[in-house]
Amino acid sequence: MSALLSDLPPVVSTPEIRVDCADEIKFRVVEEVARIVAPQAREVIEVDGVRALFDGGWGLVRASNTQPVLVLRFEGTDGTVVRRIRGVMEKAVERARAAVRA
Repeated sequence: MSALLSDLPPVVSTPEIRVDCADEIKFRVVEEVARIVAPQAREVIEVDGVRALFDGGWGLVRASNTQPVLVLRFEGTDGTVVRRIRGVMEKAVERARAAVRA
């Protein structure tokens, strides 16, 4: 298996990050996150949440179907890229939550 994967570039990824979010707003928050990050991302994919593609990596925000939480994941070519993407996405989540509550 190692030989098969040896040509793939190394990546850094986060574990699943769970953020409390009320059931009644969590899906609207995800929709708003997509709108907020779209100008900053290379591409936004809205299948089962939001996957925003950036140079060097991606960020994911999705609403849990079973709990009042948002699930976040981040992956990139190195730790610096992951931290940058995570910052963009977490800020978008906070802005989206505020907008949906207003």
